[in-house]
Amino acid sequence: MLEKQIESRLKKSVENAGGLCLKFTSPNYNGMPDRFVLLPDERIAFVELKSNGQKPRALQLARHKMLKRLGFKVYVIDDVEQIGGMIDEIQAT
Repeated sequence: MLEKQIESRLKKSVENAGGLCLKFTSPNYNGMPDRFVLLPDERIAFVELKSNGQKPRALQLARHKMLKRLGFKVYVIDDVEQIGGMIDEIQAT
């Protein structure tokens, strides 16, 4: 499945859970995740989207590590089947 198809499904699923799935752009700071997810009760996570079987680049992994050190959850999604579990995990924390 293409990245944009997974991204569309993610956006719909987050909205159905009462949240926002915002496109994240950070000029002059490459490698940041594609989306950030805001769910009720102050739940926040970053999401890197990839086509099926694709992996993040080294710079992206470095940014993920930095965000995790700051206490944020970071997910890499390359299959629509991962979306429900990710939302459940964010809501449970």
